[in-house]
Amino acid sequence: MNRTQHLAVELSNRFIQRPFSLLTAILAVGVILFGLYARLSGRIYLEGLNWIDTMTPVMISILLLRGVISLRDSTDLQAVSIALIGALSFIFIYEAVYKLSFYAPPHDMSPEELREFLIQTGIALTALAGFAFGKFRLSTPSLVFLAIFVLGWLFWLLVGFPQVDNVQNYYSPVINLQLDWNWIYVINRGTKVAMFFAYFFFYSKTLLQSTG
Repeated sequence: MNRTQHLAVELSNRFIQRPFSLLTAILAVGVILFGLYARLSGRIYLEGLNWIDTMTPVMISILLLRGVISLRDSTDLQAVSIALIGALSFIFIYEAVYKLSFYAPPHDMSPEELREFLIQTGIALTALAGFAFGKFRLSTPSLVFLAIFVLGWLFWLLVGFPQVDNVQNYYSPVINLQLDWNWIYVINRGTKVAMFFAYFFFYSKTLLQSTG
């Protein structure tokens, strides 16, 4: 049996044993490659997906891939389910924090916005299932990136919470900095990347084990 035949047999056996994980991994790799191609082609946003940032599907797919690989010792369905929980929780916790940031007192949230916020928060909190079943763990890297996210978000609010779409401050700035679109985009994307890495390292060892 040559190398190609051996690989074909290995993939066939893997599909029989873990079909959901393999299909998830293939889909994730496809989205990653498409997203990177689109970004390298100069597409910052995907207009067909309501102008979502091109790298957001890439981060979601990396988390799916991370999940099914890290949980290969779990059952096939457990690995895919937890990976989906992690990826969905990541995107919705960011959206929930983003929405909440527009409604600091005395701003009131409309019933429509409140309903959307509660849905986002509920989906974000599904990550608790990952911790409850021992699949997610607070590791040193995850805590570091959570701290970076909090500090980055506080800085964003202190400079007036400027928005990427119109380069205008939403609040009166405490730190008076004139930021152009590039800097606002870096802050916006930087906070999401920090949250992404926090979720990425939820699959790492526990804090106690990491620190010896």
